Amino acid sequence: MLKRFSVENFKGFKEKVVLDFSKTREYGFHTNLVKDGLVNKALLYGRNGSGKSNLGFAIMDITTHLTDHIRLLNNYVNYLNGDSSDTAAHFEYVFQTPDHHEIAYRYTKDGSMRLLSEEIAVEGKTVFQYNFQTQQVYNALPEAQSLVFSNRPLDISAVKFMRNNLPALPSSSPIEAIVSFANGMLWFRSLRVNEFMGALDVPSEMISDFILQGGYLEDFESFLKDHGLDFHLAPYTAPDGRHLILAKYANKSFELFSLVSTGTSSLILLYYWTKKVFRDIQFLYLDEFDAFYHYGLSKAILQEINRAPHFQSILTTHNPYLADNAIMRPDCYWIIKDGVVKSFADATNKTIREGHSLEHMLLTDEFE
Repeated sequence: MLKRFSVENFKGFKEKVVLDFSKTREYGFHTNLVKDGLVNKALLYGRNGSGKSNLGFAIMDITTHLTDHIRLLNNYVNYLNGDSSDTAAHFEYVFQTPDHHEIAYRYTKDGSMRLLSEEIAVEGKTVFQYNFQTQQVYNALPEAQSLVFSNRPLDISAVKFMRNNLPALPSSSPIEAIVSFANGMLWFRSLRVNEFMGALDVPSEMISDFILQGGYLEDFESFLKDHGLDFHLAPYTAPDGRHLILAKYANKSFELFSLVSTGTSSLILLYYWTKKVFRDIQFLYLDEFDAFYHYGLSKAILQEINRAPHFQSILTTHNPYLADNAIMRPDCYWIIKDGVVKSFADATNKTIREGHSLEHMLLTDEFE
């Protein structure tokens, strides 16, 4: 699991921004949202322009050089912070293994997203360093002693080079832990178009094809009904060979996607990702997840994602209705302000108890 993440001199973040998943409290409610002492489910608030989206791009940056299935968005232009004189962006990911060991992966990149350095530390001790400018290497990893780094293709990460050329790595290897995590990350949002990033091998396909070919139509209809959308659905093959889903009415039938609202389209996309990859991911960043949802639907979707214990997640929102101790706990609600991320519990001098109104505290700017 991810224990801590920091980034500096990336886009809007001139100073170091830290996400600390280990800063939990001893709350006796919603204990399922914390796993092995780390925040497993977080909901992030912040004003427009506060950096919620850029934080997602920062945390997903690791996938751009450690994985093979890459989909870059235009949001990676203007890579370095405009106010900083530093010529590199700095990233650090600290992982906690199932046996509670700590693995740190640090790297720097320039404004063109080219790697300048990589470093791995285990329990605070550096075991690997690579300088891309001088090609100097320090390698104290027992499993990687046979590698000749002068054979590394110049545009390949040194850590990825090790993973690709050491196919029998044990699960305890820090190389395996780092790359496996990157391969299990997903970021997506659905505002005007379907945008996603991550190392998951998602082919280009129609959602209707996925539902029909996977035999999910009945399940999909039940999913929509559970969220207040009562459609009677049927498969249909168009004359041009396209596989469509029809919404059947008393006297007519219409192609489903021609009927639905923006919010329903977003909900359908969530269903697709849930069935397609949620069982395989380790980390999810879902940006503006409820931008088009009714508040009741927002709550239902948040709680549905929070019931999946096998992956960490950060969802971003502007919806104050979701700030409620009946839904989550104060150390799992985060707020970003002036480049600092704090949990609700750490953003106030008050001792927050289960009976407090988090919504009122949020709306009255009590979280600093």
